Amino acid sequence: MENSLNRDEITEKVIQLFVDTIGFIERDQVTEQTDFIHDFKIIDDDLACFVMQVEWQFKLHSSQKDWNSITTIKQIVDLITHRSD
Repeated sequence: MENSLNRDEITEKVIQLFVDTIGFIERDQVTEQTDFIHDFKIIDDDLACFVMQVEWQFKLHSSQKDWNSITTIKQIVDLITHRSD
């Protein structure tokens, strides 16, 4: 699926997954530069659900090491686009 989407479409899909998964954040509060941990104080359980949704939607098979340094939407999009190259 990710191969048929351009970067902007992937970004929008990741942002929408974030908004839908977290549930208390409005779409207009989230950009590619959003740091989901520091900007919204997302707890581990919510973050784990979001990561699982991203991995499922984009068919990623990323390691914990890949996710350890990711804190922004842009970094997730970079991971997705890098994996689909």
